[in-house]
Amino acid sequence: MSHGLPLTRRHVVAGLASLPAAALLRRPAAAQAAEIPIGMVLPFSGATGPYGPDMKKAAEMVVKKVNDAGGLLGGRPLKLFIEDSETNPTVGVTGTKKLLEVNKVELVGGFWGSPIALAAKPIILAADKVQMVSCAANAVTEGDTKGLVFRFQAKSTSWGPAGAKVMEKIGAKTAVVLAQQNPFVVAMIEPFKAEFAKLGGKVTEVVMYNPDQPSYRSEVEKAFGGEPDAVFCLSLLTDFVSIAKEAYRGGFKSKIVALSIGADAEGKFLQAVGPEVANGIYHLQPAPPLESASYKKFVKEMGAPAGTVFLFAGNAHDQICATALAMEHAKSSDAKTWAKSVFEVCNPPGEEVDDVVKGLELIRAGKKIKFVGAGATCDFDAKGTRSTARSSSR
Repeated sequence: MSHGLPLTRRHVVAGLASLPAAALLRRPAAAQAAEIPIGMVLPFSGATGPYGPDMKKAAEMVVKKVNDAGGLLGGRPLKLFIEDSETNPTVGVTGTKKLLEVNKVELVGGFWGSPIALAAKPIILAADKVQMVSCAANAVTEGDTKGLVFRFQAKSTSWGPAGAKVMEKIGAKTAVVLAQQNPFVVAMIEPFKAEFAKLGGKVTEVVMYNPDQPSYRSEVEKAFGGEPDAVFCLSLLTDFVSIAKEAYRGGFKSKIVALSIGADAEGKFLQAVGPEVANGIYHLQPAPPLESASYKKFVKEMGAPAGTVFLFAGNAHDQICATALAMEHAKSSDAKTWAKSVFEVCNPPGEEVDDVVKGLELIRAGKKIKFVGAGATCDFDAKGTRSTARSSSR
C-alpha cells in the first residue's frame, strides 16, 4: 500500500485477509487485557503529611514490579489512583468517593490515620470493595466488616501496654496521660493504665484535648503541674510541637514519653522545635521488622541507606502485594471474590515469600504461599487484624 493514498474499506479488508490466522486470534486476548483499578488514600499534608510520599513511592514500586512482570490474570496491568487525605476525615471521604465512583477501584488502601479510615469505612463497605488500612484504632476492624477490611498495623490497645513498659524502663512510678481526642489514641489509655498498675505505677490523671486547638497551655499546665514522674503524650505532629514548646517554656521537669509517629514524623518534629526542646523526650513507636530479610530488601529497593526506618511505607508496599497475590489466587479482580484469598496467600501454612513476582509465579504453579511483608508478617485473624505486633522505644 503506497504512502499518502486514502485508506478505503477495500484496503482494510484486504489487509486483514493477508494476516496469518494466529495474529487474528490474538486480537480478542489483547482487547481483554483491561487495567485493574486500585486506589489509596494517603496523607500529603496536615499532621501526618510526612508519611504520604514514602507510602506512595512504595505502592508505586509494587505496581511497577507486577506490571513489568506481565500483570495479573493473564496480562491485565494494575492501575493505581491516589488521593490526598490532608489528614482530614472529610477530605478523606471525598477522596474515597472519587476512587469508588469515578475510578471504579476494587481496593481503597493506605489510610494512615484512624479518623480517616473510620469515616471512609461505611462508604467502602456499602460499595462491596476492600479496605486496607495502616492505622490502629480497634473500631476499624470491629462490627460487620463483610470480610473486606484488613489492618496492616497493630491494634492501638496493644500500644498502651508497650507505653507502660517504657515508663517502667525510665523509672517512672506516677504518670499523667495527655491525649488527643482521637479513636486511635483513646483505645490506648485503659490498656496503658492497667499495664502500668501491674508494673507498680499509678496514673494520677488523664487530660484530653481536641486536635488543632489554637493553644494547649492550660492542658500542659494541668498535666505537668502536679509534677508526675512522667507524662505520656498521645499526640500527632502539629499538636505535639506546641505541647513540647509549652512544657519547655514552663520549665516542667517531668519526663516525657511520646508516640513517635506524632512526635518524630520522619524528623519533622526536631526540625520544628530544635534540639534544645527535643532533648530528653522518649519516643515510642511501632517498628517494622528491622532485622528481617524482607525489610532490609525493601529499604534497598526504596533507594535508602541500610538501617533506614520507614514506619508506614512498608505497610503500603504490603497492601499492594497482598492485593495482587489475592487477585491471582482467586483468579478474579472482583473485590468480594479476591478478599477471601487474602487469608489464603498471607496466612500460614505455605512457602514463605517476600517478593510479589515470585509469589505470583508460585500461585500460578499451584503452590500454597505465605506472604511475608516488609512492614509486618501480614497474617490476619478472622476480623482482618494483624495477629502480631511489634513496638520499640528510643
